[in-house]
Parts: sequence; C-alpha cells; structure tokens
Amino acid sequence: MKFNFMQVVRMVGMIVAIAGIIYALEYMERGIAVWFWVLLLGVGFVGLLYTFRLTQRRAAQEKCARERDEKKKRNRRSKK
Repeated sequence: MKFNFMQVVRMVGMIVAIAGIIYALEYMERGIAVWFWVLLLGVGFVGLLYTFRLTQRRAAQEKCARERDEKKKRNRRSKK
C-alpha cells in the first residue's frame, strides 16, 4: 500500500485530536475546546475518505487505460 504524505499528516492529526478530546473532557470545562478537537477529528476523517476515494478512482482509470491499450494491440495483431 502506497502512503501519501498528506494521509500520514491527517492520521497523526486524527490521533492528536482523539488525545485532545480526551484531555479536554477530563481536565477542561466543556466548551469550545472539545468542539475544536471534534472538528479536527472530523476534518481528518473526511480528508482521509476523500484521498482514499481519489486513489481508488485513479487506480480504476489506470486499469481501464491498460485494458484499452491491450485491446488495441490485439486488434492490430488480428488485422495483420
């Protein structure tokens, strides 16, 4: 599996967000601090989902392009 640098950054951000949520719930008054960490976790999750879908789409396009090229080569061979 190939990792993108931004995927690693998002994963680290999500881990920090989970730790921040736990810290904010345990030691701080409930308020904006908790929502900040929840928002950071949500942004990280959406970013990972987006990059995963983008990677899957690129892989599918490359596969289709390879199949198309192979089909063209077979058609050229059969015409000769």
